[in-house]
Amino acid sequence: MSTSGPFRIVEHTVAGQHIREYPGATANEQEDVLNLVVKQYIPLDNPNPQPGDATILAAHANGFPKELYEPLWEELHAQSKVNGFRIRSIWMADVAHQGESSVINEDLLGNDPSWFDHPRDLLHLVNVKRKEMPRPIIGVGHSMGGAHLFVPIFPLSKTRVDNSLLLSTQLATIHPRLLHSLILLDPVIQRQTTQLDPGDLGKQKLVIAKTTQSSTYRRDRWPSRKAALDSYKKNPFYQSWDPRVLERWVEYGLRDLPTSIHPLDEASNNSADRPVTLRTTLHQEVFTFSRPNYDGPPGFAVPVNKVTHPDLDPDHLGSWPFYRPEPSRIFAQLPHLRPSVLYIFGETSDMSSPTMIADKLSHTGTGLGGSGGVVAGRVRDVVLQGKGHLVAQEAPVQCAEETSKWLGAELQRWREEEKLFQDQWSQKSKVEKVTIDHRWKAHVPAPVRPKKNEVKSKL
Repeated sequence: MSTSGPFRIVEHTVAGQHIREYPGATANEQEDVLNLVVKQYIPLDNPNPQPGDATILAAHANGFPKELYEPLWEELHAQSKVNGFRIRSIWMADVAHQGESSVINEDLLGNDPSWFDHPRDLLHLVNVKRKEMPRPIIGVGHSMGGAHLFVPIFPLSKTRVDNSLLLSTQLATIHPRLLHSLILLDPVIQRQTTQLDPGDLGKQKLVIAKTTQSSTYRRDRWPSRKAALDSYKKNPFYQSWDPRVLERWVEYGLRDLPTSIHPLDEASNNSADRPVTLRTTLHQEVFTFSRPNYDGPPGFAVPVNKVTHPDLDPDHLGSWPFYRPEPSRIFAQLPHLRPSVLYIFGETSDMSSPTMIADKLSHTGTGLGGSGGVVAGRVRDVVLQGKGHLVAQEAPVQCAEETSKWLGAELQRWREEEKLFQDQWSQKSKVEKVTIDHRWKAHVPAPVRPKKNEVKSKL
């Protein structure tokens, strides 16, 4: 247990969901238990939380450890007072193959993670820690983490989008009422595959996604943390980050050698400065961006292997030589999303062109079981001008301000709905709560029974 800013931080280790989406996700046995390293951020000024205080469940972007979001939580805590709500605690786990989770799972990890693994792990986490996670529960997800928060709250079923039949299985545990509201920070949820950059979609041109290319060849070793920090300060990618985020990246995004991939030579072992590498290996990061499908592009008459690639849609652009099935499968379910949604987009993000934003807004919550969408006031978006995909790292203050304003109204709605239900439910006796009422019988006519002396037909 430790403290940081306005929070007391409690660290937990919780087992993940039994059996992963793909058999190659674990190195030895498919029954191997992967664990999650979880941090619980408890406000120091709310030691005795009251009913209605918000529980926040958060999910991070690919390759970004959970600690990078601490500046966002600090700002959200400050803004919560302005908007009339209190935070019970914030829960965030490193994905099993990333961050500190990847360190404790180092000898168990394979090379085939699925985006659908972490949502099931989060659902298990909520069940294990249920006493500490009362309602209302709010989901906050960034990038891939935005997609992660969808899966536990609605079924993935057969749906037709753009004449493509998206086949997927119903989750054993479906819980559309688990999360009251979602704040999605530039989420990777879109109609087409992430393997094509938006500019290439109209050209019908097969390319390797920039994220896959850059991660495959990124640097992953430095002679010391100081050398790594000096390198980052010169890199435009990191220069736009809030300084607090960069500080945490150097502390939590890196780890000392030796690791299973990078042994430590004798000279480095005796050095005062220990060499460092990425805590989430570049390999696990790029496996998350892309899944291999080397056997041929669509049109080459190569049949889809339903054992190794059961979720491959050969009609999607960019399904060869890599694909990533989850974003488009989740997009297909947006109409059925029940929780309210605040989207926070980055103006310059490749994931958030005006067309892609409009596509999300017009589909979210508009179908059977959905919230009602934009027209019902249950879906809204904010575009942060001059910011890119990494809105949580570049603009934690703005993200917190928009999130807090949204939650102030949404938590008030939760309190009103809760009171309405409790007022009605509390008026019923124990027997009335478990028996049919007069209105039920009013709609169900009594069956007509034959008279006792009525002669039965011999036919």
